[in-house]
Amino acid sequence: MASKTISIRDDVYDLLKGAKREDESFSDAIVRLLKKDRVDLIQYFGALKDSPLLDKIEEDSRKVREMARSRV
Repeated sequence: MASKTISIRDDVYDLLKGAKREDESFSDAIVRLLKKDRVDLIQYFGALKDSPLLDKIEEDSRKVREMARSRV
């Protein structure tokens, strides 16, 4: 199998090293991280429709907008 040498910043290396599992090579970790399935957000559409949490989110959002307007 061929290999390539790449340059990455130290902070990126540290992140990759932290994400790498004990039994994985760096290549295996990169493949696993890049192949993560993307979440289809449409499946969550309407999930809070009948939830009291939605009312709280709306109330908090309104308060934040009001506070932002009063600061200007």
